[in-house]
Amino acid sequence: MARYSVVSIDNETIGRGGRAESRGEFESAEAAIGRARELVDAALLEHFPGASSVHELMAKYMREGSEVPMIYGEPRLEFHAYRYAREKATALFAE
Repeated sequence: MARYSVVSIDNETIGRGGRAESRGEFESAEAAIGRARELVDAALLEHFPGASSVHELMAKYMREGSEVPMIYGEPRLEFHAYRYAREKATALFAE
């Protein structure tokens, strides 16, 4: 049995009973965190062309139906999708 499960919710469906979707099971913390980061990265890149600032990109990420991954397993991992998204959005606009 895998040690960690990555599940993702869609911001657009949170208030309407949206459900979590499985995004993979992983034996290592590094692999689980890597998958969660990939999901956030892809969501940000989807919205990046239409954003003019970090603030606008984060607003799109948080409202317009994007992946928000969570990692379940023991020992518990420190991964915060929104915190990571903010760091990545800032890096995208710094490039």
